[in-house]
Amino acid sequence: MLIVYDKNTEKIVGHCSRVFDSGKWREASLEELYPNKDRSNLATAYMPDDARFVGYGPNAWRLRKDENGIVVGIERMPALMISCDAQDTDKDEVPDIPADGNSVAHITVTTTDKSDTEVTFRTSRGTLNRRSAQTSEGKAVVDLRAATETVAVTVTATAKGYRTGTLNLEFIPVPAAHK
Repeated sequence: MLIVYDKNTEKIVGHCSRVFDSGKWREASLEELYPNKDRSNLATAYMPDDARFVGYGPNAWRLRKDENGIVVGIERMPALMISCDAQDTDKDEVPDIPADGNSVAHITVTTTDKSDTEVTFRTSRGTLNRRSAQTSEGKAVVDLRAATETVAVTVTATAKGYRTGTLNLEFIPVPAAHK
């Protein structure tokens, strides 16, 4: 398998398995894959085919280098695991909080490699108490305050060098006794 990456950013930009050409298997060339493109910032690495690369997608991988900085393969990027303390009160397997404008869910992100990094959070609804947080011993917590509308909510956590974490939850109707 040929992995194509940008020499400046070290981001994987393409890949190609071996090709069957004139009755023989061979590796594709950079020139074949990008015939009319500027290839001056591109580099390649050859390695055995691995179905996991295609299965997980190219954005889940990064270059692996030896102690001299030479690319020797690829490795799956560590992930951001995201969870919250909200319960699933309506038993639909999605955590929820009342859509009262005051309820808060504590959102926790954990790096799978337990390293510390700056994590950026985004939400589709509600209000985060901060947009980014530095992990400590691989963990960071932010608060999500509910909106007053009953909607599905997606919270994402991103960090350079990590696979994105996603959490789905709901802002549900406020029980009559609490209004």
